Amino acid sequence: MEIEFLKRIIKEANEIAEKEFEVYSKGGENDLVTNLDLEIEKYLIKEIKENYPNFDIVSEEYNNNGEVTDNCFIIDPIDGTINFANNLPLWGIQVACRKDGETIASVISFPRINEFYYADETGAYLNDKKISVNEVPIKNTLYAIDGNNNLPCMQRMRKYSSNRRNFGGVCVSMAFVAAGRIHGAVFRSDKPWDYEPGLFLCKMAGAKIKSINGFHAAAMNQEFLDILEKETAKKTNISNIFVLHSLNGDTLKMWGQDVKETFGQQEIDVIMPEFPIRADSKYEKFDEILSFYLNNNQLNENTIVVAHSIGNAYFIRFCKEHNYQPKAYIAVAPGGVYEYPSNRNDYTVEVGKQSYVKEDAFNYVKGMKSIKYCLYSDEDNNSPEKFTRFIEDTNSEGIYLQYYNHFDGYHRIYKIPELNDLINKLL
Repeated sequence: MEIEFLKRIIKEANEIAEKEFEVYSKGGENDLVTNLDLEIEKYLIKEIKENYPNFDIVSEEYNNNGEVTDNCFIIDPIDGTINFANNLPLWGIQVACRKDGETIASVISFPRINEFYYADETGAYLNDKKISVNEVPIKNTLYAIDGNNNLPCMQRMRKYSSNRRNFGGVCVSMAFVAAGRIHGAVFRSDKPWDYEPGLFLCKMAGAKIKSINGFHAAAMNQEFLDILEKETAKKTNISNIFVLHSLNGDTLKMWGQDVKETFGQQEIDVIMPEFPIRADSKYEKFDEILSFYLNNNQLNENTIVVAHSIGNAYFIRFCKEHNYQPKAYIAVAPGGVYEYPSNRNDYTVEVGKQSYVKEDAFNYVKGMKSIKYCLYSDEDNNSPEKFTRFIEDTNSEGIYLQYYNHFDGYHRIYKIPELNDLINKLL
């Protein structure tokens, strides 16, 4: 049976999790991975392929661009990696199995607190004891909301109950609903390895569940599930914003953060990938990181992309190579796309010819249906010629910041209020 197979391989994966680990950045803000995420996932994939060769695999690290199919295993090797990396015991190894179009089994293991959850057609279990949801009056409910830009949701939920928790892992929230410890859990993103094992566990524990784009939730009863959907379901088919920094400094800590704070309050996702800077800022790494978001459909046709300085050169090349077009492309101070770094006294990025935008890439951007803007000022010794050249080459709309005084030398920009105004219009 599938559940016995899952229980066996997860218990063996628990032993891998006892090894020493190293932490790496996956590129996204606060998005970490460890060597044990990779090792556990490799082990689970190997076992599944040997025992279920005709099943597909959807997993966080190695198969994250795969779609959930009628017959597949869905793997998250460590859900709650930030907790794991900081020795906080609230993280789990989780796998779900789908067969003939239905999820039929799932396992979630919390090795550090010795809790082993599983579910099949007979029900949901914790350490081999059957569990079920716990109903309380709405005003007494305890709930968790995971995903981006959750503060407005939490504020709206206060009129029902202000008893909320954030455990740092969707698997924890879902398992605690199934065990009757909390009364609702919401995940406002669309990565199946995060929510599918837990949703099935909750369902078999008697919870009401719902899974639609931007809202994957379990609750103690239908009334509370309806409340959670009304107040926390993520708006779909709206724009998100990507801020691509200059690869040479502190832009993310300045105007990028201002953009995030401004639009996060509107429940707009603002994503600021953490690219290597200066000598380490190779295009290949830029491509790897952005490709992750592209494959996960976070970078899509509704995205507004804001790139600064040399980040524009890399983004233009990325668009050409991946045949990608955002909803809007805003280039901030893009003059560097015409220069080799060796010819600039103020630039230490050693990216060689990779910083130079070739004619075919410019032609691709010129033909984009995306709305294009170029924001520029008197940064370069009161000489905006290179920016007007960029405007002409890419058919962009130029926005000259005549009274622009937000610079503090060397690419440190505090805020660009004009940028926020422009994004507001695009939204």
